[in-house]
Amino acid sequence: MWKKIFLSVGIIIILVIGIELFNYYQDKKIEEQSSQNVVQSETELSNKYVTDDCIDEWEDYATTIEQEIQETNQSLNDENRHYIIKEKDNLISIYYINENQEEILYRVTDISTEYLSEEDIESLRQGIDVYGMQNLNQLIEDFE
Repeated sequence: MWKKIFLSVGIIIILVIGIELFNYYQDKKIEEQSSQNVVQSETELSNKYVTDDCIDEWEDYATTIEQEIQETNQSLNDENRHYIIKEKDNLISIYYINENQEEILYRVTDISTEYLSEEDIESLRQGIDVYGMQNLNQLIEDFE
């Protein structure tokens, strides 16, 4: 008789453990489905409200900001850049000096030296040092 009682208690314990495991896995499955629903809902929302126009506007904004950063960086670099203005083939040419102190052709203007004074032409033959884009533009305007 004790064997039947132990066997019955053992079967009941196994059934209770089986039911608990079944409930545990069912709860896990429900959690996974609800998290998938949340992800699906977020995806549906983004598809509904984030349109190509939004993406295009963001790309335009990002491009504008990037250009502003580059222009600011360029202007900061230009303030300290060293230029030399010279006469070459009867035209005024502009060179900038790089980190290695090498002259690199920056621009050949359409300003002819034939109408300049001898003093200006001599200065251009020797090379006129200029620092900064603003000073360069001002000097070029003086020659025009």
